[in-house]
Amino acid sequence: MTPDQIKQRIQAFKEGTQAQVRDLTGTQDHIEAVVVSEAFEGVSKVAQHKMIMALFTEEMTSGEVHALSLRTYTPEQFKKYSETFSSNPVPCIH
Repeated sequence: MTPDQIKQRIQAFKEGTQAQVRDLTGTQDHIEAVVVSEAFEGVSKVAQHKMIMALFTEEMTSGEVHALSLRTYTPEQFKKYSETFSSNPVPCIH
């Protein structure tokens, strides 16, 4: 799966979900994704990750996607995260 295909699937998860996805190794099987969704409101981080990982059960089982690293946020959490680091930038996914 390409990073764009993964992004499209994640963004189709729930209306308004946004994702930034990148291939970590150039082999399209080690992926990092930042996901922002209102669906995460009131849900633990573990449950948030399970929600997204469930979208890729077949690809993870087959090995098409070997590793999927996730950072999940509600819109409010992401806004706070962005504001915190705007004055002290850290490497971000573009």
